[in-house]
Order: sequence, then structure tokens, then C-alpha cells
Amino acid sequence: MGTAADLQTQWARLVIDSFVQAGVGDAIISPGSRSTPFVIAALEHEGLECASALDERSGAHYALGQARSTLRPSLLLCTSGSAPANYFPAIIEASEAGVPLIVLSADRPPELRGSGANQTTDQIGLYGNKVRFFADLGEPRDDVLSLRAARRIVAQAVSEALGVKPGPVHINAQARKPLGPVSANAELQVQIDAILAEPLTQLYRARPLDPKLVEHIPALVVDSVTEALDSAARPVILCGPADMRNAMFVDALNELAEHSGAVVLAEASSQFRCWSGSRALGAFDTIWRTESGRSMCLPDFVLQLGAAPVSKGWEQLCATDRIRRIVVHPWEWADPSSNAEAIVQADIGSFLTTLCKADYNLARRDPEFVAGFEWAESAVWDEASAILGQAGDALTQAGAARTLFDALPDPSALVLGNSLAIRDVDTWAPPSDKLLAVYSQRGVSGIDGVVSGAAGVASWVERATTLLIGDVSFLHDTNGLQLASRLTGPLVIVVVNNGGGRIFEQLPIAQDGKEEWLPYFTTPHDADLESAAAIYGCEFQSANTVTGFQQALEAAYAREGCTVVEAVVPSQSALEQSRALTSRVERALRREAS
Repeated sequence: MGTAADLQTQWARLVIDSFVQAGVGDAIISPGSRSTPFVIAALEHEGLECASALDERSGAHYALGQARSTLRPSLLLCTSGSAPANYFPAIIEASEAGVPLIVLSADRPPELRGSGANQTTDQIGLYGNKVRFFADLGEPRDDVLSLRAARRIVAQAVSEALGVKPGPVHINAQARKPLGPVSANAELQVQIDAILAEPLTQLYRARPLDPKLVEHIPALVVDSVTEALDSAARPVILCGPADMRNAMFVDALNELAEHSGAVVLAEASSQFRCWSGSRALGAFDTIWRTESGRSMCLPDFVLQLGAAPVSKGWEQLCATDRIRRIVVHPWEWADPSSNAEAIVQADIGSFLTTLCKADYNLARRDPEFVAGFEWAESAVWDEASAILGQAGDALTQAGAARTLFDALPDPSALVLGNSLAIRDVDTWAPPSDKLLAVYSQRGVSGIDGVVSGAAGVASWVERATTLLIGDVSFLHDTNGLQLASRLTGPLVIVVVNNGGGRIFEQLPIAQDGKEEWLPYFTTPHDADLESAAAIYGCEFQSANTVTGFQQALEAAYAREGCTVVEAVVPSQSALEQSRALTSRVERALRREAS
């Protein structure tokens, strides 16, 4: 029934079509020969939107950005050898962050394995325990059971990627020369078409994974959390990083806060801080960094929603005070301090909706706690504005974050890089009614692939997308500009250039280590960012004043495609302004307490 080349071509078509039937709509393809049958099948399929990524590491993070936006997995397709190994950083991030991702790696046939053949290595179980599912498809076969098994493996892979704990999956597929497409044998094509016409197996779980569906929460769990919250005098709801599903339940969080009397504290990456009607306070990190703030605003119960907060102030509070705490997360044991009273593994939105229906006794609440926290919140933003005002028109680290936040289109998508970028927004930009979808790479909080990830987000966002990133992180992923340069909608990449990784100046190594050690952490550079942007034809603007930065942003948002905006700031401004804010807030809180 046809030649081996016929079968290989049709086998690849079967696999790719099965992915599409399982709900995959995007494929990111990196160049290579061994993957040719699958690449051609992908390019020929009308149900797949294909993108070409010359760098597998960049392509994988682009797929991560897409998945964070669509909440469904993209398909990564590459050749054999070191190519799939370059996906590994994104695989780790996807695994820890719970982001669905699919890798289809081409491989050498059995006779070349272990033979010293060129571009051949053992790809079986390449990603170890970082994937939710692995399968080696083996060689193409034309019997009905093998054809159905290939489709079943695809269905399993997609199902596991979208499981209770979403994440990456890996299918390894052997291919033998000749690799190019051949004319289909009529009999074989009829057989493959018949298999593809059969319905793909569906998986139904008792726990619904669709974010539009409300998950059933057992009454025993609800009663336990309700009792803990209602018995507290000073309860807070602390919102850490979470995906876009949270944004659908801002109203439920507001209702719970009103009914229970709890104070809502939210980081930007939680989706609860920058949304119309949000009741969240945002200055708690700065407040809890001060001794007076930890005393004045000490809760006696914390309901933590989502991943562990980025906040250093929260970390300091946990180190000094044992606070009754319950953590709610869809799948993660999000308790780095190892002292939570309980972990509730449930959909956050469904849980909030259920808690709203409970009865609460507001007479138990301490009104001075709420008033004190709100006063401290106001004091922080007053002091932050005063520090920004002192800088005048000179652009600083803090000024770049606040100016950008004020300029963000409403609605739009905001992607936050790690290190200082995500912290600067939480520290210097107050909660807002702007409708902002906030994306961050907090699985393992790496600086790699952030440009590519933002491009992936922008590929599925109709409105403008903005990335705030540091200079070192930007230079680490300049190949991401290859994918970013192909976008049509506005993608504004703001690079805060402070001459290196300045977050290390705020860590113990700067105070306790030798002076000559520090450059190995901050990695100062003299890179020309304009030349980096020019490699892929991206527009570029640079500014070192607030006025110039505002003008650059206005022009960038009015332009289609990718624009890199360099915000040049003094190298020490991050450290100096951070210390100044903490000191001024400490003094303000002491005055209020006295």
C-alpha cells in the first residue's frame, strides 16, 4: 500500500490533523531537515496558523506568550539533535507556571540511534520530569490500530497539556529519508482519510477546566475557610500572580470584600489590581517593608489567592509574625514559608463566587485596621509622587515605570519582565481603573525569552501590547525581535537602560561582598540598543527625560508593528529611590502612630 515515503507523508498529515482536531490552532516552526514531513503537513493545514522562528529558544517562549493569552497550547515543531534542547528553558517555565505547551520533535530512525550518526542524540525523555506527558511515536505504520494509536497519543498529549495542572508535553517522532513530500498513494490516502473522519476521543473530567464554568467547591471546604475569615478581626485577601482567568472575577472579589470586611491587597500580576471597579490596595509591599507598617498593618488572617506574592515586604512579614493563612491555587502548593494552615486546590474564580454566598459578621472586624491600612496606602502614594516630583524632568528608574503606566492605552495588555520591572510597577504605579491584562513570567522568574513571550502575547491581542523590561533581559533575547518584527498591531518594548542588572545592588552581595565581585552580578555593558533593534528592522526611540519618554510612547502607540523605546536612567536611581521611599514612608507612619 504505497512506498515508505508515501506512508511517512500521510503519517505526518494524520498527526498534524489530529492536533488541530484536538484544539491546537498555532504552530511555531524552527528550521531543519528531519522535521520536513511534519512541517509540510502543518503548512498545508488550513486550521493552523504557522509562525517561523529561527531560534528554538525564542520560538518556545513565543509559544508560551501565546498560551498565556489564549489559555490553549501552541505546537512547537523542530528537527532533531540540539534543536529540541533549546526548548528546555521554556519547558521549565511552562512546567512551573502551569502553562500548556506541546513539543513535536523529529528524530532519527532506529538504525541511526547510538551509531555516531550526525545530528543524532538520545531524545527519549529529553525533558525528564518537566513534562506532563511523553510519547515516542515510533516509525510510521499503516495498520488501522497503529493509525488510531497515533491519534490517541495526540489526544492524550493535548489533554494532559490542558489538565488539572496544565503544562508542557512532548511527542518524539521518527522520520527516515527521503523526507520530502511525495504524491499520495490513492489507497493509502483513502485509509488515512477514513481514520481522520472518525471522532477524536474526548476526555471528560469531573473538575471542569473551562474558565467560563464554575467549579463545585465542597461545603466542608467552604465552611472551613469562611469560619477562618469570619473569626478574624483584621483579615486581608492577598492576591499574588495568576493568569487571565482571574480578571473574570473582579466583581466576585469586590463582593466578597464588601460582605466580609476584608482588605484586598493585589499585585499587578494578579489581574485584580488594574481593572475597572477594583477595590484593591497596592502599596502593601512598601508598607510591610517598614517596621511601623508591619506593626500598624498586621493582619490576623490572610486568604492568599494565586501564586506566592513577589512582594519582599510580605516575605519580611512572614519572617517576623506567624499569621493564620489559607492559600487558594488551582494546582500549586504555593507556600514558600511552609506555615500555611491549609492549601485549597480550586479554581480561584469559582472559590470567590462560592465564598460570596456565605454569611459574615462585620461586627467582629477592627475598623481601625481598615482605616489604618487605607491611610498608609495613601501615604505611600503621596511619598512616591513627592520623590518623582523631586526628579523633575530627568528620567529615573521609578519615573520610567510611573510614566509608562500613566501612558498605557485603556484597554491594553501589559507584559512585565522580571527583576526590577515587575517590582517597579508594584512599587511606583498605584491601582488603576484601566482595563489591563497583565502577563508575567513567574514560573521560574527567568530573564530569558521575555521579548519572545511578549511577541507571543501580542500575536493574539487585538489591542496594543506593552513590554516593560530591563536592559540585560532585553539583550538576552534580542532574537525575540525576529518574531516581534512581524506583528501588525502595536507592540511597544520599553527597555529601561540602567547599564546592567541593578537589582543586585539591592541584594546582600552589594553590601557584604567585595567591590570587585559586583560586576559579575550586575553585568554592566555598553551595548547599542538601537543597533540591536535595527537587526530585525524594528523602530527605535530613546529618551532620558520624562517629556521625551512621553513623546516616544505616544508615537509608538500610534504606530503599527514593534517599536523599541529605550528609557535611559541613572545607574543608581533604582537603589536611591527605593531607599528614599522606604525611609519616607517609615517616617510618615511613625508620625501617624505617635
